[in-house]
Amino acid sequence: MPEAFERRLGEAAESQVKTIFDAKVCDNAAGQKAFVKLMTAIRESAGMDTAVQSSVLSSSVPNAFALPGGRVYMFNGLLAKAENADEIAGVLAHELGHHKHRDNMRGLIRDGGTAFLVGLLFGDITGSGALIFASKTLVTSSHSREAEQDADGFSIDVMHRLGRPTKPMGELLVRVTGKGGKGLSIISSHPMSEDRLARMTREDRPASKPPLLTPEEWQALKSICDSDGKI
Repeated sequence: MPEAFERRLGEAAESQVKTIFDAKVCDNAAGQKAFVKLMTAIRESAGMDTAVQSSVLSSSVPNAFALPGGRVYMFNGLLAKAENADEIAGVLAHELGHHKHRDNMRGLIRDGGTAFLVGLLFGDITGSGALIFASKTLVTSSHSREAEQDADGFSIDVMHRLGRPTKPMGELLVRVTGKGGKGLSIISSHPMSEDRLARMTREDRPASKPPLLTPEEWQALKSICDSDGKI
């Protein structure tokens, strides 16, 4: 699938996300600086280039997700539930795993069918309406169990390279969903959060490198949506 098409689809899906969740980009200067520092460390450890775009969005929904075209987003509601930077780093690395594996495009083919996607690509279906349908599908669909497991594995590998523990991400999932809880994207029931925590606990390692953010930077990130810095 051409990158230009994925970027166009990602832009449309981003617009749908902001509309559905009434979300805006949080851009408090200190919080944004901390977020860029965290995301850069994760992205570089994952071996990805600067084409990846990422932002925190002002929504109380505790979620994070990746969209086609290298877009990774996190809702402020997830930050509010998090207790440390390692929890958030694990989630962001998980979403980069979905991007790396192109899981959104695979899901779109699964849900909409190859014929629909080919038609959308070559303009055989009414452009704007089809694009909106496709972007809504991306926003509302869940990844397969296999895709979630692979993204978890990707996150675990990234956290190991960062010298940080993997267990915190699993603890965040359980804290957000409760036992047996359901949600969107990262907060998914495929597999259940308790199973994911068990895996991340098994593969956990003691921290071998400094924290990804200082205490002051972590508090700044937690407050990224708490000012007029929204656009």
